[in-house]
Amino acid sequence: MALALAREAAEHGEVPVGAVIIRNSDGMVVGKGRNRREENRDPLAHAEIEAISEAARTLGGWRLSGCTMYVTLEPCAMCAGAAVNARLDRIVYGAPDTSGGGYICPSEGVMCEECSQLIKTFFGRRRKMGSVRTVEAKTHDQLRRIAAIADEIWHEYFPPVIGTGQTDYMVEKFCSYEAMKENIRSEGYIYYFVKAEGKDAGYTAVKPDGDRLFLSKIYIYKEHRGKGYARAVIASHTALVRSLGLRSIWLTVNKHNDTAIAAYEAMGFVRSGEVVADIGGGYVMDDYYYELTL
Repeated sequence: MALALAREAAEHGEVPVGAVIIRNSDGMVVGKGRNRREENRDPLAHAEIEAISEAARTLGGWRLSGCTMYVTLEPCAMCAGAAVNARLDRIVYGAPDTSGGGYICPSEGVMCEECSQLIKTFFGRRRKMGSVRTVEAKTHDQLRRIAAIADEIWHEYFPPVIGTGQTDYMVEKFCSYEAMKENIRSEGYIYYFVKAEGKDAGYTAVKPDGDRLFLSKIYIYKEHRGKGYARAVIASHTALVRSLGLRSIWLTVNKHNDTAIAAYEAMGFVRSGEVVADIGGGYVMDDYYYELTL
């Protein structure tokens, strides 16, 4: 159960730590928690703290004697102190934390391999994400290259979602070199290559929109999906939002694009509305609005 919570944390970009508190007398789960420091922007939002707080609410008091906490990573000094103050009988952890562990004599090493592998996988992906960067397209040749990337990705990804006819129409209307050039000239769009280890992995486009940043496009080649590259791009756009003093990033996503919707929600975007827009040619865009408030 704690491992499942840790995996959920990783899916949200958090260091994968999960914690579960059990009442010893009957095995009842009285508290659960996962790491939420990034999500809540709170240095105290550790899995153990969340589990302890929920357990106290469940049991109607702060004393958690008669309970055991299971956690995937050795608790830090803060969480170890909270466990002592909550009067927990016992702590069982999986992976050791030699740099930040609280060393409070719990039962250690239970399912150590599984817990350790989760941490290693998470930080391995993060290191790969560190090699991902966005590079602005500033020349005509660069913009033509992005248009070619768009053509490839759209025709690989979108026909099952919106059909081949609408894919062809939208690529020509919105993703051609001429369309991109006009977007830059008249609306202030900025187009970027998504580079991974120096190679083209996709493209993205944004434009300032009042006190928000509109994320118009973010598309990654099939062989690079699932590696955290989109999350790295969102982090880059988040830095731009903060540098411009804006409050959020917003976007539209097709209502049937379940994969993209799940990815945006995992990154903290919240559905804020919906729209059906006539784009000509007998086609409409049937989309949800999503927004990430910073």
